[in-house]
Amino acid sequence: MESRRSAFHPTLNCWLHLNYAVGHAYHTYVSRVYLAMRKASQLIAIPLMLFAAAVAPVKAQSPIEFDHVWIMVSPNAPERAALQRAGLQLSPDVNRHDGQGTASITIEFENAFLELMWPDSTVGVKPGLERVAEKFRKRMLWRSSGWCPMGIGLRRVTASDDPFPFPTWSVTAPWLPEGSAIEMLTPREDTASPSLFISPRALADKSEQAARASRFHHPLGVHRITGVRLISPKTYEPIEPLSYLNRMHVLGLEQGSEWAVELTLDDAQKGKSKDLRPDLPLLIRY
Repeated sequence: MESRRSAFHPTLNCWLHLNYAVGHAYHTYVSRVYLAMRKASQLIAIPLMLFAAAVAPVKAQSPIEFDHVWIMVSPNAPERAALQRAGLQLSPDVNRHDGQGTASITIEFENAFLELMWPDSTVGVKPGLERVAEKFRKRMLWRSSGWCPMGIGLRRVTASDDPFPFPTWSVTAPWLPEGSAIEMLTPREDTASPSLFISPRALADKSEQAARASRFHHPLGVHRITGVRLISPKTYEPIEPLSYLNRMHVLGLEQGSEWAVELTLDDAQKGKSKDLRPDLPLLIRY
């Protein structure tokens, strides 16, 4: 009886074995070539990555950081009510700047503070500082005088007093710690820009600032100033010190209809904001 199993023809059987061997050798060759190319690409990628890291621009380290901002207001700061409505607690202490002719109140945060300042007739002006006192008066009348109502105080983050890439000048007053001075970045004759200055180290200690802030608890539930943006009129051309602070990421710049400052609190984690205009040229994000 004929078997149901079919037998291969010998020639056909040899051809099949040969075809299998050739196919197996071809796939082996392709796999080896692929692995060699992959290894080579990895070897090339390593020096390329090292080269890219070597030529990548290094972010410049700013020698200064934000310390506080002041806003000129009416005598005795009736504008403080806008801050209280916004949920910020004010310090009850009134600061008298003897020799400068001004007084102020503050809102303290862990790392910085906001200051409302006004010309005070009960605070004396030192001979030779009359011009300084007049500048503060004009800043208070900013809506009619055209002056900027704000000052940005900075503090050094290094032990050395390295020079800036622009001229600065210094001013002192009786209310400052003995032997200290405020380093001014805004040119002396500038009547359009905000007051930009470096606070004396004795007044810009971060641990002391945190201790002052611990006395207060803002109903808004905020603790730190984490961003500053200065809004200027469209007609204003930023001076070099202001552009420098922007390049160093100390503050941001934006144009608007009039002067204002925007403070970001706690990185705006709540995603909310308050606009205190027209009472104060101030916006807060929290």
